[in-house]
Amino acid sequence: MDSYRVDIQSILEVLAETIAVSDDLVFDTFEVGTEVFKPTGPAHFDITLTNTGAAIIGMGKVRLPVLATCARCLAEFPTEIDAEVDGFYVMRGRDVDLPEEQQVEYIDSEYRVDLLPSIMAALVVEAPFAPLHDENCAGMCANCGADLNEGPCGCETSVDDLHPFAGLKDLLGDDAGHGD
Repeated sequence: MDSYRVDIQSILEVLAETIAVSDDLVFDTFEVGTEVFKPTGPAHFDITLTNTGAAIIGMGKVRLPVLATCARCLAEFPTEIDAEVDGFYVMRGRDVDLPEEQQVEYIDSEYRVDLLPSIMAALVVEAPFAPLHDENCAGMCANCGADLNEGPCGCETSVDDLHPFAGLKDLLGDDAGHGD
């Protein structure tokens, strides 16, 4: 999907007039940096476009159900990305007095705005950087790769004294472990 255009001609001449847009978007995948989220349903959004006189403001919400991969144990788990959508749309040439930091999308020559960039930006901002299926996820054993959420792995707890970080073991105390 390259764009989601909405005709706004009906509100361009009337101050405070609005258009409510509600729909579903289907994504094959949703990637943020190195994280890949697998959508399990469409992204549903509700956005209201309002003529403020100086611009068309788009505000609303979007929700995308996904399968994410836990950053600690690599288990896939279902979650949802909920985000607030903000869009600011102006005609070309009417953005000269806006602050440089103002994010602007342009109204096209057919008096339409593209909602997709604002929706995508909102989802990217709210996508978890390191998804966790549970805040108390024990992760995986660094030695054998066992899922420590299922119990101790039985790896030996001794540390090789020749390891370059062996000197740090005394800083961890007795609770640091290898699945014990």
